[in-house]
Amino acid sequence: MLALAVLAATAASAQVASLYYKEVAKEGRVYVFNTPETLKLWQESGEMGKSITLIGRGEHGETLVAENETAADLYFFRHNLDGYDRPTPKPSAPAAFPATKISGRVFADFSTKTLKDEGTGTKSGDSGLGADVKRFYFTVRHDFDARWSAQFQSDIGDQGARRYDVFVKQAYIQAKLSPAATFRLGSAATAWIPFVEDIYGNRYLENTITDRFSFGNSADWGLHFLGTAAGDKLSYALSAENGRGFSNPGRSKNVDFEGRVAYSPVKGLTFAVGGYSGTRGLETDAAPSRHTAKRTNVLAAYGNDKWKVGGEWFETKNWNTVAMAASDKADGFSVWGSFAASGKITLFARYDQADPSKDLRPKLEDTYYNAGLQYRVNKSLAAALVYKHEEAKGGITSTQNGTIGSNVAGAKGKLDEAGVWLLYDF
Repeated sequence: MLALAVLAATAASAQVASLYYKEVAKEGRVYVFNTPETLKLWQESGEMGKSITLIGRGEHGETLVAENETAADLYFFRHNLDGYDRPTPKPSAPAAFPATKISGRVFADFSTKTLKDEGTGTKSGDSGLGADVKRFYFTVRHDFDARWSAQFQSDIGDQGARRYDVFVKQAYIQAKLSPAATFRLGSAATAWIPFVEDIYGNRYLENTITDRFSFGNSADWGLHFLGTAAGDKLSYALSAENGRGFSNPGRSKNVDFEGRVAYSPVKGLTFAVGGYSGTRGLETDAAPSRHTAKRTNVLAAYGNDKWKVGGEWFETKNWNTVAMAASDKADGFSVWGSFAASGKITLFARYDQADPSKDLRPKLEDTYYNAGLQYRVNKSLAAALVYKHEEAKGGITSTQNGTIGSNVAGAKGKLDEAGVWLLYDF
């Protein structure tokens, strides 16, 4: 303000505190300048270059031609006139790249659990009442530009006897050439299990059936290709992977292949098929494989804002007998459904049936179901009141819920669990 006050008291030409100002009246117009270079150019050529023209805004109604906004503001101040309205400059948008995003996801529960061999009357060591954090994912994603990015995800989880081990679940570099062609190198989501988890929507309550029996991995080290086409109605994924899962990046003689194709003819409706073939990272020169592990998956699901239903079927061959002379098969199915009774409350249920070892243990059968009510507290937090039941007869099997069954002829092993499950995203 001091510089402007001094300027107002000077003649038409002055330079105060490095601020230049000059006004010239000519042919019914007033020309004002903020730099001597522009004044000289105008005097020599009659051209000012880029300028601001304000009709009728001179002191006596003349047209005002100003070199720039500063020159116009100085003119109005000097002649004690109101300034002129001009659009407020919009703040420049922050650069889209590079960009880093940090997020996390927690699965926790507080429940009472009974896992019992009814043939011997023995309960497992983890029966009882307690709290547990089943999964804690911490994810960092960095986008270098629209094509190149990298992601790191740690997985802290309850691993049974190895309590709360920490793993690198995802660590990859990604090149997105187009929506139809994205490549990932490193440990990344596999083609089938994460896809089903997204459609099922209740992974924090229970693994999907293929994962529950460990007939696959949710992430693995390798080269992954994925994309969408046909207006996002068609999606696909193909991986050449190590076969041992994200927690074991070891090498073997050959890589395994896993793929999936899904089609959504209308919004909410999805059909998908998937397959796996390889030796699960178990074949080396010193220990050749005896069989190739194979898996086939089929899914159909429909959902909208109010309700959803879905089902998955799987079949495996020699999944657990790659290095054995004997061969084996397994199959099973899972169906689920939910209904949003209100904006915050959802009722849900699920039923699984599986034969985990059809050739080696043909009498072994596993049945699982759950039911409950979920309350969506806010965008980040959901809480569910759940009851789970699982039983195995004709032998013993291992799932994500523990070792279930009995070796006593005609007896079963049962799991019963009830409590509150929590999902928290940040």
